[in-house]
Amino acid sequence: MAAGAVEAKAPSALSGNLWRGQLPRKQCGDGVQVYAGKERIVQIVCPSCNETYRVPTNRIPLGKKGTATCKKCGHRMIIHGEEGIRENGWPAAEVPSSIPSGADPEIQIPSVPADGFVESALVREFPELNELAREKYELGSVFPEDKKGGFKGRRNREAAKILKSIHVPLEKMLEDGETVRKICWGTAYYPVEVFFGNGLLTMLYNRYAIAATDRRLVFINVNYRLREPTHYFFQLPFQDIKKVKRGLFGGSLTFYRLKGKRRHFTGIKSWLSRGFAQYVSEKVGSEIPGKSKRGQPEELCPSCFVPLEKGLVRCTHCWAGFKRPQKALVRSLLLPGLGDFYLGHRFLGILEMTGSAFVWFAAVVLLLTGTPGNMVLSGALLLWVNGSDGLFTYYMAKKGYMLDHKKENARATEDPKNPFETQTGIVVEGA
Repeated sequence: MAAGAVEAKAPSALSGNLWRGQLPRKQCGDGVQVYAGKERIVQIVCPSCNETYRVPTNRIPLGKKGTATCKKCGHRMIIHGEEGIRENGWPAAEVPSSIPSGADPEIQIPSVPADGFVESALVREFPELNELAREKYELGSVFPEDKKGGFKGRRNREAAKILKSIHVPLEKMLEDGETVRKICWGTAYYPVEVFFGNGLLTMLYNRYAIAATDRRLVFINVNYRLREPTHYFFQLPFQDIKKVKRGLFGGSLTFYRLKGKRRHFTGIKSWLSRGFAQYVSEKVGSEIPGKSKRGQPEELCPSCFVPLEKGLVRCTHCWAGFKRPQKALVRSLLLPGLGDFYLGHRFLGILEMTGSAFVWFAAVVLLLTGTPGNMVLSGALLLWVNGSDGLFTYYMAKKGYMLDHKKENARATEDPKNPFETQTGIVVEGA
């Protein structure tokens, strides 16, 4: 991408040997600013074919940016206008006094790399990007240009919103040299939850930010407002993906694995899923450097983010404690909703407790009638409600590893010098 005019320096501070000098051809879309008589010129080099163009600054609105198309290769470029230029073409308070009359000088101003212009333009549009460790992101890939050559499109606004909420755990998960290339979000679809009848409610807890790096897919569980990470963390190396498929209208993504169940996400914006699916398709089956190898465990420790086998009570790397599905099951069998409180699903727990209160009231009324048939019906009703809620809570607890903060606090008390105790703060209970 081409960059535009840079901030002018006083001509008197530059070398006088540059009169009518031949301007060098700059690479990577660098822009150079020159003086030609009383008119200031911006020299633009197409990053695709290296064709050079010289554009007067009065053709670019001050403080804004314009777009141009290379006549040779058709590449689209952005030219940033510069503020503080007088009508006579010289920088404010910087009119030169040493230029000979009749001379037509050309004074070269140092150029700025195109990547720097892209990054500056993105930060101007999205100030929240200042919080990112930018070396861990390919910003040009995460935030592509829109049709007008700018960055402030709905796709980039959504990507900035997602990164703002997950950048802390995401950057800790990345390996050395690994960079983020694409970002989107969706709702994980579990048919079993629909079968239990409250699938629409649990969809609030199934939202994931999906980051595609140069090595793998990373899934970070977020709350329903996409504002903070919550419980589960997964990965899927590109070597383990057989193919990726978009839905009929682009509102879903399905990742088919070489081994194991597929992962299906719905509710994705079509303008987010298009570029994401295209990038993943190009990476499927490719050999990726680093630790993300084929057959790695899918579940990640929510404390140190190393891959873990299923069924563990503690992380084998950082010794962080996890919540146990059996405890969630027992709590829900005793009283529907207690297991959800244990898992941190407070809103769902309140709804289940409220609904079970009516069921318990009906069961007590049937029991007080004293007839054998009503007593059997009362017991069957309680068994069905409490049992189904217990099984459903057990299923939710087995989706992935969730930090048990009580175990974390106990571990920190026993070992106050533990280097991993400061990492537990990224997981937020509830939604």
